[in-house]
Amino acid sequence: MNKRLIIDKDKKEIIIKNNFKNMLKTKKMIKLCGVHNALISILAQEAGFDGVWLSSFEVHCSCRLPDADILSIPDYSDAINKIADRISIPILVDGDAGGGSPINTIRMIREYEKNGAAGICIEDNKYPKRCSFYSNSKRELEDPRKHSLKIKAACENRINDDFLVVARIESLIVGNTVEDALYRANLYADAGAEAILIHHKGETPLPIFEFSNKFKNKLPLISVPTTYNSVTEKTLTDNGFNMVIYANYGIRAIVKSLQKVFKKISESGTLSCANDDVVPMSEIFRIVAVEELNYNEKKYSI
Repeated sequence: MNKRLIIDKDKKEIIIKNNFKNMLKTKKMIKLCGVHNALISILAQEAGFDGVWLSSFEVHCSCRLPDADILSIPDYSDAINKIADRISIPILVDGDAGGGSPINTIRMIREYEKNGAAGICIEDNKYPKRCSFYSNSKRELEDPRKHSLKIKAACENRINDDFLVVARIESLIVGNTVEDALYRANLYADAGAEAILIHHKGETPLPIFEFSNKFKNKLPLISVPTTYNSVTEKTLTDNGFNMVIYANYGIRAIVKSLQKVFKKISESGTLSCANDDVVPMSEIFRIVAVEELNYNEKKYSI
């Protein structure tokens, strides 16, 4: 189990990271926030989220790239490592299509786990994937039997059994039936998947509720309510969902805020015009743990 040392005022405190499997044994709805780096991740932790979703969409956006399997295992491993070192809530990694084959999936899962991830989600889009929300992009689902082998490879080659393997189903994204999604879900469950993310980009959650009612609690279910975003956690719980991922609002909020602030500064010619739009420097010092730096410098200096 991962541990890290954090300095809380004048005392040392060891925080042992939770894992998703323990969380899923509880009755509460587990809330994850989409992130792309350690700074955003600590803000999510402080806001009260149970874990973070290292989003392929956000990580690609942060590199000014489309979400299309352009970044690689080392790119994600580096991001995971930096985030895991600075937060005490678990990381669920968006593993895209799990690479081109189960052999790629094996390396992916082991590298992500070694760098501090607590779980991975692998979607049944064909590799290289395209973001589920892109329009006019070539999109094709993987043969569910082939995807099952990626799930099997992930489960059998992880280092620790506490590492959660999630199968993500894209049937509803491409306009296939709920029955197709159920067929895939059952295959992935048989291959060892420990939770199912049923993805959907319609305006209401009714299709995912039809899925959950027919799936009958065989595995924990995960929702990503980006487009049906008025749904409540209570409604999700009442319809059999155990985890919700609030994805991509972090990166979208950053873009909106920076567009506003940068334009103000550029047009006014003075930083002072944006004073009300930024936090004080002391808040940045707190977030990046300057106190921890000072503590360690005193402890390890002569």
